[in-house]
Amino acid sequence: MYAKISKKGQVTIPKPIRQRLNIEKEGGVLFLVEDNDVKLKGVPGAQANLLAGSLKKYAKEYVLLNGVRKKIKGKIADEVAAEGISD
Repeated sequence: MYAKISKKGQVTIPKPIRQRLNIEKEGGVLFLVEDNDVKLKGVPGAQANLLAGSLKKYAKEYVLLNGVRKKIKGKIADEVAAEGISD
């Protein structure tokens, strides 16, 4: 079955494929790359939540979102302060 890729790199999964993968209303798709082939695996909406945190093993450490925001604010403050000193 053929599907055209949009200018944004998007593709619409044909309805018969969505039905077969059980991703008709909600859910997602896993892209599995093997050599030069890509396989799609449907993840029904109820199971999509099970993927949350599935990439955790690849993270070096867990950082709370508030910690990330605080670090970003600190970097921005440092940049602004540096700009003010050089003027």
